[in-house]
Amino acid sequence: MQNGESTKHFILLILWGLMSFCAMAQSPVQSSIQSSVQSSAKSPVQSKIQSPPAFQRSLFFEWAGSGGLGSLNYEKPLQYKGNVLWTGRLGVSLAPIDKNNGTGIVFPVMVNALIGAGRHKCELGVGQGLTLTTKGSFFALTTLALGYRYQSESKRWFYRVTYTPLVSYWVDFQVQQWAGVSVGYTLKGAVK
Repeated sequence: MQNGESTKHFILLILWGLMSFCAMAQSPVQSSIQSSVQSSAKSPVQSKIQSPPAFQRSLFFEWAGSGGLGSLNYEKPLQYKGNVLWTGRLGVSLAPIDKNNGTGIVFPVMVNALIGAGRHKCELGVGQGLTLTTKGSFFALTTLALGYRYQSESKRWFYRVTYTPLVSYWVDFQVQQWAGVSVGYTLKGAVK
C-alpha cells in the first residue's frame, strides 16, 4: 500500500470515529426524557421559553493542535442558536520553524461551533494560524478542527480531543495532518 493511500485511510478512520462521538452528543431518547421532565416541572408559559446556557469565557491549553506544538487559548461565546454554541478563539504559541526563519510566534484565530446539549459536544472549527518569526518572516495557515469536547455543566474544567489539519496555500498547497488534546477552565461570570 502506498504512503498516500494509507494516510487517506487513516484520516477517514479518524473522521469516522470523531463523527461517531458527535452523533452520541445528544441522543433523541435522552432529550425527549429531559424535555418531558422539565416541561412537567414548569408552568405552560415557562415551558414555551427556551433559555440558552450561561455564556462563559474560558482558557485552555492545547497540546499540539491548531497552534503547532502547543498553545494557550482564550475562548469567548459569540452566539447560541438551537443546540449550537458559536465561539471565537484566540491563542498564542511558540514553535521552532527552521534555521532560516528561527522561532515562530503563532496566533491561532478560530471560530468554532459546539454542537449538542449536555456534557458531550461535537466541535467543528475553521480559522487562521498567523505566524510571525524571529527572523521577520510572516505566513498563515488555514486551521480546521473536528473534535469531541467533554464539559460537565456542574464543573468548570473541560477536555477536548481534536483532529486539526493545517492547510498551507501561499506558495504551494499542502495539508499537514495534525491533532490536539486540550484541558481548559471556564471562568466565572456570564458574558452579557
